[in-house]
Amino acid sequence: MDNTMRILIVDDETRILETFSLMLCDYGYSVQTASRAEEAVKLVRDQKFDIAFLDHFLGPARGLDLMKQLSAIDPELYFVLMTANGSTDLAVEALKKGATDFISKPFFIADMIRSIEHVSTKRALDVQKRKQVLMLRQTVEEKTDELNRINFSVLASLAQAMEKRDVGTYGHSKRVNYTVRLIAAALDLSEHQREELKTAATLHDIGKIGITDFILGKQGPLNESEKEIIKSHPQKGYEILKPLKQFESILPAILHHHEQYDGTGYPAGLSGEEIPLYARIISVADTYDAILSTRPYRSGSDHEHAIAEIVKYAGTQFDPVIVKAFVEADAKYRNMVSQVVDPPPHQPLAKKLLHAI
Repeated sequence: MDNTMRILIVDDETRILETFSLMLCDYGYSVQTASRAEEAVKLVRDQKFDIAFLDHFLGPARGLDLMKQLSAIDPELYFVLMTANGSTDLAVEALKKGATDFISKPFFIADMIRSIEHVSTKRALDVQKRKQVLMLRQTVEEKTDELNRINFSVLASLAQAMEKRDVGTYGHSKRVNYTVRLIAAALDLSEHQREELKTAATLHDIGKIGITDFILGKQGPLNESEKEIIKSHPQKGYEILKPLKQFESILPAILHHHEQYDGTGYPAGLSGEEIPLYARIISVADTYDAILSTRPYRSGSDHEHAIAEIVKYAGTQFDPVIVKAFVEADAKYRNMVSQVVDPPPHQPLAKKLLHAI
């Protein structure tokens, strides 16, 4: 018998309250009583109880209604309904609405003790069940996290392999990843947003996997039909990632990272803040790296020229707020590096500083 249980008895008959509270106290239980529904509500708000014995008829109040009210205050409270007008229908209704037991008046202390033991057993089983559910949930979450890491690792490797096919872009997704982290820090995005943005930056060109080597590796400018095929890569990337629930939040960034602030981009011609935030950030970082990169048909530009081009098209191709954040973040980052080593910084040091952002 669990004598540590705290018991509330609610009944409009003073004799029942006095008699059974004294008897239960003799058994070692902690007992409180209430003769009206509002008293019971105040007690449950102010104190913690394990079991509430509720009379079904409390003047104008019904025990079942009070049970619902008290359960909303304390979802862990167990209930036993007491009534002098017992019926099978009422018992079934009480159990359906959350009562653990039902006893008919007149009853004896032995009936209450049996009910307490029944509730105690039910309570212990519920605790065990909650622990098992929690353990199962933790196991599922661990397996899900493991699967998500595997999915991301595989896709990141595919994106890297794809860059080897696309002449002049090897390492592009990693460099874009670094740049978006600078911008995210300058915009003071949350840690969760930064993680999502890093994932989107790593996978933003994953759709190019579906484009032929002939086009990706072409030694010269693309013709119009080839350009249209290249323009399909955001949609292809969206379709590749859509079945994987873990990437649901970054799908808009994958699909819209080639939209332009003035509405002249693709695939949907979105403009301004219609373009998802992550896509607007990736657009700046993506273009910055593209300007720096050497292609078979042109040489890459230097950093100052790339920054000038980004600034030049703020408000037309790019979100001006993000351009401002990028320029300020770049200046701050380069100042951090110059305080440690003469520019240009060694790559391991650059990675170390970026890791701290």
